[in-house]
Amino acid sequence: MSEEKDFVSSDQIKLRLKKSYGQLDGIMKMMDDGRSCEDVLVQLSAVKSSIDKAMKLVIAENIRQCVDGADTEKLQHSLDLLLKTK
Repeated sequence: MSEEKDFVSSDQIKLRLKKSYGQLDGIMKMMDDGRSCEDVLVQLSAVKSSIDKAMKLVIAENIRQCVDGADTEKLQHSLDLLLKTK
């Protein structure tokens, strides 16, 4: 299996994106039901956070695949910092 294929099938990333998709669907229903702007914005903020986290996971996975021969302890520490930042 190629590295790109391993990357694309990352279960953690896919799960997060599926949750975001579900949240977006819920937001569309909220808008159709005439829910308040505040309620919609709260949910949009949650989706944004989820997608931001997915982006960080994608970046971290890409770094793991691209860095060859690196000090794995330092690499993991750097990835942990990336994933914890907002």
